[in-house]
Amino acid sequence: MMELYTINQVSKLYGISTRMLYYYEKIGLISSLRKSEYAYRVYDETALLRLQQILILRKLRIPMKQIHIILNNAQTTEAIDLFVHNIQELEEEIKTLAIIRDALSHLVKELKQSSSIHMNFDSYIPSVLSIAETLSLSKNLIKETIAMEDVKSTEAKRISFGGYQWIILEEKDNKILILTEEIIGQRDYHSDLVDITWEDSEMRQYLNSTFYETFSPKEQARILETQVSDRDNPWSGTKCGNPTIDKVFLLSYDEVIRYFGDSGDIRNRISWFWEDTKGFPGGIPVRNTTALIDGLFINDQYCPARRAFKPDGTLGWWWLRSPGGAGQHTSGSVGLIGEIFLCGDDVYNHPYRDINGDGGIRPAMWIRI
Repeated sequence: MMELYTINQVSKLYGISTRMLYYYEKIGLISSLRKSEYAYRVYDETALLRLQQILILRKLRIPMKQIHIILNNAQTTEAIDLFVHNIQELEEEIKTLAIIRDALSHLVKELKQSSSIHMNFDSYIPSVLSIAETLSLSKNLIKETIAMEDVKSTEAKRISFGGYQWIILEEKDNKILILTEEIIGQRDYHSDLVDITWEDSEMRQYLNSTFYETFSPKEQARILETQVSDRDNPWSGTKCGNPTIDKVFLLSYDEVIRYFGDSGDIRNRISWFWEDTKGFPGGIPVRNTTALIDGLFINDQYCPARRAFKPDGTLGWWWLRSPGGAGQHTSGSVGLIGEIFLCGDDVYNHPYRDINGDGGIRPAMWIRI
């Protein structure tokens, strides 16, 4: 009997996101099966073989459109033409890189021979230009990829890094702030229900040790140390703790609002509990809903941009590093429909875990580009 694999198993086995598997299916590169005994789609050995072929071709820098042609009944001569075309592009890139190397080597030599302490680049432009003038900016394969060959789509603001798909939240000074597109796993914020801040949480320890160590040395070299700070919960005064220096972190309330927005769509607002507009830019109203969970929400109850999927393809809630408003033993989170849960969730033994599961993890980091 042929062995079947769930989408979550395939994702872990090959280090790609479930969303990427959905994409491969959507464009007709792989096919899944639906079996009555499985709650979700499954893949057979034929699909896994095809997936291996896709990943090999991607490592060889073959574009997706060409992969589709090659794997879907392409004639041998057609595949040869595509490979020859890619070889020619690589040879062009090799020539380009050789010219860049020569130009930089010449510049270093000139600078070493200079007696000046301060660099005046104007005096070196003519000699460097004579070497670099053969470069074509439009065909230079380094061009707008800004040294990120793993950027999938500039328009979509997505990047593939360390086996995960990331959303690019901000770009500045040759670095980008990225957040995993999906929930990568679920765990408690801390292993005990005690008063805690981000600084002393086991979530912070996990992200900056176990999770960080899953990246290759080359990838780790791109991950930047960041001063991570927050502020006390503006409604309850719950303490945020001291600033930290981290490689990997979770987003704060302010960052979620800054990068994902606030629709301003208020529905069924109940105004008797902690309705204080101080603290956030523009004085953002809050809503309390005791019908579902006793908590606070920013302005909008439903924000699709903030929603996140778990590895099994279902929606999940995810942790923030900001202190929850219900006590020092809570931390903020974003709910299943994208609501910002200002009241927070217990850092351990969440009372609703039987319904929604443990809190999801969406790591964030600044990386060098």
